Amino acid sequence: MSNSIEIKARLKGLFSLFGLLAIVLVSSLVSDRFLKVSNIITILRQSSILLILSLGLTGVVLTGGIDLSVSAIAAFVGCTVAQLLILGMPIPLVVLIGLTVGAAIGVFNGLLVGKLKMPPFVATYGMMMVVNGFSLIMMQGSIIYGLPESFTWFGVGYMGFMPIPVILAFLTAVFFIVLFKKTTFGAELYILGSNETAAKYSAIPVDKRLITIYGISGLTAGLAGLVLTARLDAAEVAMSEAFGLQTVAAVVIGGTSLLGGEGGAFGTVIGALILTIVVNIMNLMGISSFIQPIVIGFVIITTVFIDVTTKKNR
Repeated sequence: MSNSIEIKARLKGLFSLFGLLAIVLVSSLVSDRFLKVSNIITILRQSSILLILSLGLTGVVLTGGIDLSVSAIAAFVGCTVAQLLILGMPIPLVVLIGLTVGAAIGVFNGLLVGKLKMPPFVATYGMMMVVNGFSLIMMQGSIIYGLPESFTWFGVGYMGFMPIPVILAFLTAVFFIVLFKKTTFGAELYILGSNETAAKYSAIPVDKRLITIYGISGLTAGLAGLVLTARLDAAEVAMSEAFGLQTVAAVVIGGTSLLGGEGGAFGTVIGALILTIVVNIMNLMGISSFIQPIVIGFVIITTVFIDVTTKKNR
């Protein structure tokens, strides 16, 4: 990553961090229950699935693209593994199949965007509809529940005092931080998002990079689907719908520009925590769940407006 891009990424990360600290301060003043250890663990657990989804999406957004299918992929993978589990298939094989399915759908998205040059919004929106359709056909309106305890452990178990989903989210975050900041592949994503023409003249294989990063996005969506299914001890078509909006919000709030080329995984971690804390404090204050999407939508619009305005000014 070039020095200028790295400096911009750090500044955006610091801006998001200051925003997180401000929200924590305000939340602690609004509710005396906010800083309790049990509530902090709840926030980390609630943010884990959102964070896993958002980290994969971050790489796509860095290229100037978008992946609207991540929540649909998560639900499809969850429904698939639930079907396989009730058939008695071994859990390691089920997990491998779930991750492979997610990655395969992501690669197909990458082919649509990279090879066929379809607009990412159109390609991934269409894929979202296709995947939702397959989920509906598979489930036939049913809900699968009562999954094996050795599988649900991934969603509700603990390692020491820390929930397993939080540990998985942490490891995923470390992977993406290293991928974006310490590898040639990560640097090429930033270049591609900043100027695709320059990326081509720099001998960067644009098509391959797009296919790879969309595949990684699908892989993390598959992981999120596994964790969500294990946490709910159930699977149904609409189980991940709420994450569609929130995933984009976490990425944008974390400072990754929807125009591409700026941001990173650290900011997405902060963005996911900010979003989860906002929802958490609204719950603690007894604010209706009907109003909460309005607040989240307002946050997204404001953040995107600031991002687009500042980038144009520069």
